[in-house]
Amino acid sequence: MMLITALIKKHSALIAIFIAAFSLVLTNSSINILLPSFMQIYGINATTAGWVILAYLLSMTVTMPLTPLIVDRLGRKRAYITGVAIYGLSSIIGGLFDQYVQLVLLVRCVHGIAGGIMIPLSLSLLFDVYEQQVHGRIAGIWGIQLTVASIIGPTIGGLIIQFGQLQYLFWINVPFALVSLLLCATQIDSYKAMRKKDMDMQGILYLVLSICMLSVSIQLLLKQVLPIWLLIGLLLGGILLLLRFIRLENKKREPLLNYKLLKRKKIFAISVLIAAIQDIVMLGAIFVLPLLFQEVYQLPSSVVGAMFIPTAIATSLFMWLGGHWLDKGKSKNFIVIGIVIVALSILSFALLSTSASIIVLMLLMFGRGVGGGLSNMTVTTIGLHTLSQEELHEGSALASTIERFSSSFAIMLLTIYYDFRRNMLVNAGVSLADAKWMAIKEECMILGSIMLVTVPFVFYITRKRVDIGVH
Repeated sequence: MMLITALIKKHSALIAIFIAAFSLVLTNSSINILLPSFMQIYGINATTAGWVILAYLLSMTVTMPLTPLIVDRLGRKRAYITGVAIYGLSSIIGGLFDQYVQLVLLVRCVHGIAGGIMIPLSLSLLFDVYEQQVHGRIAGIWGIQLTVASIIGPTIGGLIIQFGQLQYLFWINVPFALVSLLLCATQIDSYKAMRKKDMDMQGILYLVLSICMLSVSIQLLLKQVLPIWLLIGLLLGGILLLLRFIRLENKKREPLLNYKLLKRKKIFAISVLIAAIQDIVMLGAIFVLPLLFQEVYQLPSSVVGAMFIPTAIATSLFMWLGGHWLDKGKSKNFIVIGIVIVALSILSFALLSTSASIIVLMLLMFGRGVGGGLSNMTVTTIGLHTLSQEELHEGSALASTIERFSSSFAIMLLTIYYDFRRNMLVNAGVSLADAKWMAIKEECMILGSIMLVTVPFVFYITRKRVDIGVH
C-alpha cells in the first residue's frame, strides 16, 4: 500500500510539472503564428506586432539566469509554484483586458518571466522526484509533451482566432495553472531555501542590462528596423557589460549564475556544448527548410507547415525510446547514431534536385526527427547526471541560458549569410531563383557539418562512466 501511495505521489508530481509546462509552450506556439491577426485586431504594424513575441523571449532570457537566485531565496518547490502562479494570474489579466494591446504586451512579458522560472526548474524537480534509473524516460516524456504542445499550438491558435475571440488564448491557461498549483502544493516535497547567494544589485543590473542589450540587438538586426551602427553599438555594449558581470562574479564564493560548473564538471560542460550545437542546428533548420520548401519547391504555406509533422511525430516516438535505452545502462551508441542521422538528413537536402518529390522531402524530415529524438534529451540527461542535487537547478538554468543565446546568434548569422550570399550571386549574374537555391544549399551544408562536429564529443561523454556529482 505504501509503495502504491509513493508511486501515485510521484506521478502526481509529474503531472503537476508537465501540465504547467505544456500550457506554457502551447500558448507560445499558438501566439507565434498569429502576428497577422494581431495586426488586424489592434490596427498595428508588423514591427509592433513582433514585440508580442519579442517581449516573451526577452523577459524569459533575462529571467533564466536569475532563477538560481530565486531558488536560493525560496527553494525549488516555492520557486516553481511562484512561476506557475505568475503565469496563471497574468493569463487572467490577459483574458480580462485583451482589448488593450499595451496590456497584451505586458502579459506576454510576464509570461516570459514565468517561463524563465518554470522551464529550467521542470527537469531538475522531476529528477528529484524520480530515481536515476528512470531519468532517461522521464526526460524523454518531458520532451515529448513539449513537442506535442508545439505541434497542436498553432492549430488551436488558428481555431480560436477563426471561431472565437483572442481572450480565449489567455483563458485556456487558467485551468492548467490551477490544477498545477494544487498538485504542486500537495504532491511535491518542500525544499529548504539555502540563502547562500548575496543579493548583489550591481551584478543583477549588469546581467539584466547585458542580456537585454544582446537580445534586442540580435532580434532587431534580423528585422532591420534601426540603424546598423546603433544595433552594433548595443551588441558591443551588451558584450562589455557581460564581461564586467563575469569579473564581478569571479570574486564571489557563490556567483549569481554558477558558470564555474563548466570548469569543475567536464562532462557537463561538454554536454552543454553539444546541446547548444543541437539547438543551433534545430532552429537553423526551422529557418532554412521553410525557405527551401517555399522558394525552391514552391509549396504553399499550409503544406510547408504540414512538412514538420513527420519530424514532430518521429521526435516524440524516438525521444521516449532513447530515454528507455539510456536507462537500461547499456551501450549509448544510439546517441551517436542519432547525431549522424540528423546531420545526414540536413546534408541530403543540399544534394537533392529541384524535382525531388514531396515523399522524399517528408522522409528526410522524418529522419531528422528520428535523430533528434535519439540524441537531444539523452545528451542533456547525461550532463545533468554529473551534478549533485543542489546543483541541478543551477546547471539547468546555465545550460538553458547558453543554449538560448547561442541559437539566437546562429539564426542572426544564418539570416545575414542568406541575404548576403543571395545578393552576391545575383550581382554575379546568377538568376534569383538559382541564387536562392544555392544559398539555401550552402546553409544546409553548414548546419549538417556543424552537427557532425559534435560526434567526437558525444563519443567522449558516452564512453565515460557518470556518477552523480562527480564529473
